[in-house]
Amino acid sequence: MITAQQIKDLRERTGAGIADVKKALEECGGDMEKAEKRISERLGGIAGKKAGRATGAGLVESYIHSDGRVGAMIELFCETDFVARNPSFKELAHDIVMHITAMRPVYQALDAVPTDIWDAEKRRFEEETRAMGKPPAITQQIVEGKLKAHFAPMALLDQPFVKDQDKTIRDVINEAIGRFGENIKIGRWARLGL
Repeated sequence: MITAQQIKDLRERTGAGIADVKKALEECGGDMEKAEKRISERLGGIAGKKAGRATGAGLVESYIHSDGRVGAMIELFCETDFVARNPSFKELAHDIVMHITAMRPVYQALDAVPTDIWDAEKRRFEEETRAMGKPPAITQQIVEGKLKAHFAPMALLDQPFVKDQDKTIRDVINEAIGRFGENIKIGRWARLGL
């Protein structure tokens, strides 16, 4: 039996609608953790369907740390002013700009790393792996893994979210897309520090 309290608690944790929460709880036999994971996967799937839609609204959010020595600013885009004015959307923008302040990303995503920097690291990793004497196919897999491990901590969308290390910023955005029912994209951002 699914209780109203379980539905309320899971809604607060995920931001999903009542119907989605109830369905996930029923599918998972009332197990909150499994239901939360199922909702997260479902909301992320919605993001793929909305990825091509235009984002003509949004907001600019800033965060200055309490010591006044570091801060950041971000553009967060959505499809409509209705969502842009939603306090939850503003909270999402605030969380992401706070993350940028704390985690110092250099690139938006792995595919934003300049080719010359990527290629220089690739050559370095190829030399290291060739010295191990591995077959070429294995060497290529090792190099790809090392490149991703090297650059992912510098790529905003691939960084673990500062408020929930089990999710990346990409996961947080995808869940928000599922909750709001609109495409959401990060625009320009900058971090300043003394």
